[in-house]
Amino acid sequence: MKKTILLMLGLIAGTASFAQTSLALSSDQTPPPEVSITTDQKIRLLVEQQSAKGTVSLRDDAGHVLYTKNVNLEKGLVQTFNVSGLESGIYHLAVVVAGRTVDKSFSVGFKPAQMQVQIED
Repeated sequence: MKKTILLMLGLIAGTASFAQTSLALSSDQTPPPEVSITTDQKIRLLVEQQSAKGTVSLRDDAGHVLYTKNVNLEKGLVQTFNVSGLESGIYHLAVVVAGRTVDKSFSVGFKPAQMQVQIED
């Protein structure tokens, strides 16, 4: 009886770990969107090709939507945002694809005679 229970627990644990591995592989097939800063202090968004549509939005820290666009991702997406007109503060760039949201924060600040953009972790 004790061996049977141990065998059943082992099978359940093995099945659970296999299910998690399969789920992780299927959700990681498409890399997440990448956000970077260009040399001229613009925000660059890169989304890999996928057979889906998505939404890109830019919000300020108070949640006000500054930009939103529905996009077709069959050919991927490379989009550059000129943030030079934004006031100092924290902003959020979000990409929603198939109910999954990737939200990246960045801050805009100014040094005397120089704009500084930084991606937050």
